[in-house]
Amino acid sequence: MPRDSVNKITIATSSGFLWLFLVTHFGTALVALLAGTVALAVAKGGKLHKKTGMIFVVSMIIAGLLASVISVYAGKSVVGGIFVGYLIYTATTTVRALPGSGRRMDIALMLMAFAFAAAMLWDGIVVWGLPGRMRNGVPAGMILFLGTVCLLAAIGDARMIREGGLRGPRRIARHLWRMCFGLFIATGSFFFGQARFIPEPIRFGPLLGALGVAPLVILLYWMRRVRLRRRLTGLTIATR
Repeated sequence: MPRDSVNKITIATSSGFLWLFLVTHFGTALVALLAGTVALAVAKGGKLHKKTGMIFVVSMIIAGLLASVISVYAGKSVVGGIFVGYLIYTATTTVRALPGSGRRMDIALMLMAFAFAAAMLWDGIVVWGLPGRMRNGVPAGMILFLGTVCLLAAIGDARMIREGGLRGPRRIARHLWRMCFGLFIATGSFFFGQARFIPEPIRFGPLLGALGVAPLVILLYWMRRVRLRRRLTGLTIATR
């Protein structure tokens, strides 16, 4: 495939490993959307929440890593896909151990998050100076927003490492906001970036916008409940 057509990469026009990566990415992302929605809707800490939550975790990490591989082929940044995997992985290890998790991994991921934040913020400043303040359809404001979120996540990692772990509302809040924001990246990418795959009868702006930002609204709800009001009733989180 010619390099000047990489911005038009689709499943229909691809073949070989690229086609396999695209199909797997699309499939795992769709599974993540469904599993994440169920995990948000059911009782937190219950069996269904834990099962669908782990399906969401695995699917999102695979989809994020594949997105980075596809981005390399397209000559774009790999940061976005890896950032999603980082958020989901650290959200999960906040409440339960995963293979490879521990203090050394926490430190390595913190350093990576600081590096990604610096890269995204610098990139956002560069794009801000371009005509239209946009590059490849992505506005500078969105890049700066994601860079700021990544910076805040890295600072949160540093605090957790310094304190030797989190307890109570702070621990649950860390888990919830990273999961919700990871789901927001997935919904935003699908409902805003892949709208052409949505059936035309329901493909209209207000609905897509509401579905795309829904995880952010849910995130704000949980942060108000857990961090501000410290209401943990009905939440059962496993020990790490």
